[in-house]
Amino acid sequence: MRLEALVPFIIRPLVAVLTRTFFQPDEFYQALEPAHHVVFGYGHLTWEWMFDPPIRSIIYPALWVPVYQALKITGLDSGCLLILAPKALAGVLAAVTDFYVWRFASRWGQEYGRVALFFSLLSSFNALALSRTLSNSLETSLTVAALFYWPFVCNQFKTRNLPLALSLAAFSCIIRATSVIIWVFLGLNLLLSTRHEPTWSRFTYIVKNTTSVGAISFLTLLSIDTLYYKKSTFTPWNFVSVNLSSLSSFYGTQPSHYYITQALPVVCGTCLPWLPWSALWAHGDAARIPGTLRSLFFVSLATIGVYSLSSHKEWRFIHPLLPLCHLMAARHAVDKYRCSEQGKGDQATGRRRLLHVLPVCWKAQMLNIPIIIYVMFFHSRAQIAVMHHLRSIPAEELRSVGFLMPCHSTPMHAYLHRPEVEVWAIGCEPPLRGQNLDTYRDQTRIFFDDPMRYVAQRFPSFVDPSFSPSPLPASKPGDSVTTTWDHTWPSHLAFFGALIEDNEELQLTLEKHGYQKAWSSGNGWEEDEKRKGGVQIWSWSAVSSL
Repeated sequence: MRLEALVPFIIRPLVAVLTRTFFQPDEFYQALEPAHHVVFGYGHLTWEWMFDPPIRSIIYPALWVPVYQALKITGLDSGCLLILAPKALAGVLAAVTDFYVWRFASRWGQEYGRVALFFSLLSSFNALALSRTLSNSLETSLTVAALFYWPFVCNQFKTRNLPLALSLAAFSCIIRATSVIIWVFLGLNLLLSTRHEPTWSRFTYIVKNTTSVGAISFLTLLSIDTLYYKKSTFTPWNFVSVNLSSLSSFYGTQPSHYYITQALPVVCGTCLPWLPWSALWAHGDAARIPGTLRSLFFVSLATIGVYSLSSHKEWRFIHPLLPLCHLMAARHAVDKYRCSEQGKGDQATGRRRLLHVLPVCWKAQMLNIPIIIYVMFFHSRAQIAVMHHLRSIPAEELRSVGFLMPCHSTPMHAYLHRPEVEVWAIGCEPPLRGQNLDTYRDQTRIFFDDPMRYVAQRFPSFVDPSFSPSPLPASKPGDSVTTTWDHTWPSHLAFFGALIEDNEELQLTLEKHGYQKAWSSGNGWEEDEKRKGGVQIWSWSAVSSL
């Protein structure tokens, strides 16, 4: 086996295990928390899982269930493996992306494969997101794997590959319903490529296999989700319905040009300078441009165009297009190198012969190394470190903990794993009952609009040393915002430093009730004003309350 094939399966698990930072709540609340809930009987389930109808399929979290089950059976769930084992699996799944990027590009030549792998491994966005337990990450791996086996045009047709490509594509659509956009485009393109065939045999074969794989996928998804929710449930339909409604705007809206002007530069990073040239080149001499490359370009363009129609946009939504960008950039970078080296003979350096790119290209990619180090070890690190610290507090001291943070700012039970500890956090349920989106205020907004008023109205005037559970610390999915949240004081409070830096009266109130700072950690650069100041833990002491 070639070294290039092994490198991703060494690097990606290491990246996953060594990463100490927070990126997106979904890596916990749409994967690890539901899986933890299935195996251990407790875990924080967000409204997507509890609302009727639910919009999340259990299939993606189910990938992590065997990991937790093995830890539970062996009694190793109380140690560091509870956190590291799911990370390692995520790293292996992430390595599939790099592996198939290398295999795909190697079809053009060994030098193309090496450069594409170089782009993928040194991608700052891959370092940030690919090795995490995000559904977009697995979608990315499945997409590029399916593309490797996909017959882009009829003359590339291999009978044995189509069912495999369709199965991988179907799995990616199960993981994220929006992945269907890529495959509708490629499927129609493949069907159109059969129009000059002398018979209908290939057209019929494509339709038959697509129908078979689609039917099996539909029944599998329907059966598993129905079994989990204990009622007939088809989550992709619910997911698409919600995301096409105004409800998706609750978590933020972006302009139509967002993916072109913001997301694409962030996601592509230092390989971006080669993409505009690749796009122009894809329109050039058709005789020397592989049909696959043109298809990659147009499917990327079509996907971004459709995604741009949605009001809610995020960088990671176009992560599955990043391997396609690496393939296009690698093709152009190597061809540029070849043009520059014509007539030079053996004058090229060893490094350039290994990578077959111009110095400006590989030097630009090396600029990603400090970015990779930062996003792995420093950016939003306190939001993970706080959970490690809470885990280390003895049971007799950690009786309960409340998170006075913007919702889902940290992992929860999948990291804490202390069933005896009462845990609550400020919620952010969207207007699920048709409330006016312009006037609706969730619990997080109400709290941060006036923290002192919230505490005065919804916390008791004294701390109960027994730390009894809070009657209603957060809204249940679908509840009216007029619900009066009712808290008891916990043994520990966790919040961002900005909360007390901007509200000195709140700090005095906490100290008056017997709380004092017990731990803090810096969090790196932070754009959100509510999340600045690092993370702090304040603990209650009977002595300090006197």
